[in-house]
Amino acid sequence: MNYVRTIFDRLRENIGKKPILVLYGARQVGKTTLIKSIMGQFSHPLYLQGDDPKDALLLEHRSAKELSTLVSGYELVVIDEAQRVKDIGITLKLIADNVEQVRVIATGSSSFELANKLNEPLTGRNRKFFLYPLSIREVVAAYGETPVSRDLDSYMTFGMYPAIVNARSREEKAILIKELAGDYLFKDLFLFGDIRNSFAFEKLVKLLALRVGSEISYTELAKEVGVSRDTIYNYVNLLEQAFIIFRLTPLYTNKTKEINKSHKIYFYDTGIRNALIGNMDSLDIRLDKGALFENFFIAEKIKERAYRMRSSDIHFWRNRQGAEVDFIESSAADKEIFAYECKWKEAVRMPLSFKTSYPQAHFECITTETIVAHFVR
Repeated sequence: MNYVRTIFDRLRENIGKKPILVLYGARQVGKTTLIKSIMGQFSHPLYLQGDDPKDALLLEHRSAKELSTLVSGYELVVIDEAQRVKDIGITLKLIADNVEQVRVIATGSSSFELANKLNEPLTGRNRKFFLYPLSIREVVAAYGETPVSRDLDSYMTFGMYPAIVNARSREEKAILIKELAGDYLFKDLFLFGDIRNSFAFEKLVKLLALRVGSEISYTELAKEVGVSRDTIYNYVNLLEQAFIIFRLTPLYTNKTKEINKSHKIYFYDTGIRNALIGNMDSLDIRLDKGALFENFFIAEKIKERAYRMRSSDIHFWRNRQGAEVDFIESSAADKEIFAYECKWKEAVRMPLSFKTSYPQAHFECITTETIVAHFVR
């Protein structure tokens, strides 16, 4: 099944607005499929793979004239897995500066590596886009709302990567997600991330997977893993830059406190998270299903926010008495606050203490019965 990705139209419409478009995303989220579907709209595109040594050599250590000869005359130039090309930032800068009306899309699965090579050379010359695992909206467009609601257990257990969603049996899904988790985490991160203590890194990742939805302390994690707090913080940054996890900070009116207080960490894909802890059991027998559902919903909100280009702040909220709200999205000026609480079955009302502090907030309790409708309305 080929899915219509939400980002397709926006990416297509931006071709030519900047000489270079950069599409970031983790391995296997469907970047190549998306790019090739966009290429199909052009009669004369050029496709180069950074993974292919011959294609990489066409781009490495080339003069502006050589690069101009290579790409001139094409309506669109695509460089897939561009992080594999040595000094790709300089190469793209030379193309952007020396080829009139050039239109390039570069993709990269290792954002931290590609970003390091691009930021300075391509200042003002590029526009960034992000592709995530499939969203509920995208899957509903392919299969319909009722089938997706019925198969919610599968999506939360095995995740939303296209190949996983396409797999027919639970056994096949389990095999694929375990393979993907191994490649996804340890291949790219060890290759580009300068990780010197693989045992500590793997232990940290599993601890984070087990603590989804809970506030974490970098100091406590450092003690458990047996490395410094700075090392933990650096590893978490790498995981975030590689599209494996994301962080939420607590909502405070004092912005300094948001930086200093504990964070919550979630996985972009719950299948990856489950593979890391080795638990592919059906949700009806799992003790962690509440935290898993919370992670699944919040990851969907992150996709929605990115694809709709909302420049909002995202947080969780918790007071000293233990009242909490799982996910909060607010405008920069906090003029509008949208608060969401995740519950497996029984809906709850907005905590009174939160309502007192933020009387203007819109509140919604999301359950397994309402989550699909929430994202397709």
